[in-house]
This record gives sequence, structure tokens and C-alpha cells, in this order.
Amino acid sequence: MFPGNAGHFLAIVSFVASFVATFAYFRSAQLAAPADRQSWKRLARAAFITEIVAVLGIFVMLYIIIANHMFEYKYAWQHSNLALPMQYILSCFWEGQEGSFLLWSFWHAVLGAILIWRGDAWEAPVMSIISFMQLLLATMVLG
Repeated sequence: MFPGNAGHFLAIVSFVASFVATFAYFRSAQLAAPADRQSWKRLARAAFITEIVAVLGIFVMLYIIIANHMFEYKYAWQHSNLALPMQYILSCFWEGQEGSFLLWSFWHAVLGAILIWRGDAWEAPVMSIISFMQLLLATMVLG
């Protein structure tokens, strides 16, 4: 039962980290003092990086569940079977609703990482929106 419990824990971590990142990026975008803005931005970056790690961890746990045909989990039972060739196992990720939300969350995490790396002045206002979207997606994944 480790992959399911670890995936659920990582989904909770994803939710909390996206909430913290949303609030911290919003505060960073609102403040005028550069020192205060930078302090909130550091917190937001740490939270968003935690979000990225959590989303990647959820992907790994879901892959373990699907690839090992752990049919005791509803998602694997509904969206895969033993007759699927290995190249179609990956498509099982986004076949279900939760997997589609997870895929969106993954691509938002990639986009967020690029913005953190190259965003400069755009980072705080744009990342507050992306972090909020991550928060909404995390609620749907937790379902």
C-alpha cells in the first residue's frame, strides 16, 4: 500500500505548497519595498519547488501503480489492463479525470520552473496566478 499512501501524502504536500506559493507570490507582487518583496519571493520559490517535487513524486507513484498492475487501486483497475503493451501504459496517466488534472499540474510546474528561472520582473505576478491554478488542480487531484 506504499505507493498509494505516498501518492496521497504527496498530493497533500502539493496542495499546501501551492497554497503557500500563491500567498507568498501575491504578497511579493503587492509590496513596494524591494527587501520585503525579495523575502516573500524566496518563500514562494521554495514552496513552488516543493510543489514541483510533489507533482513529480505523484507521477512516479502513479506510474508504479499502473506499470505494476496494482489493480487494488481504482485508477489502475479502471484505466489499464494486463493486455496493454508498455507503450500504452503511459497514456493511462491522462485517461482518467484525476490523471488529466495531474498532467495539467505537471505542465504548469514546468512552466513555473521556466518562469522562476527566467522571469525577472514578471515572476511574482504571473507565478501568483500559476500557483493559484496549481492550488485548484491540487484540490481536484485530492478530490
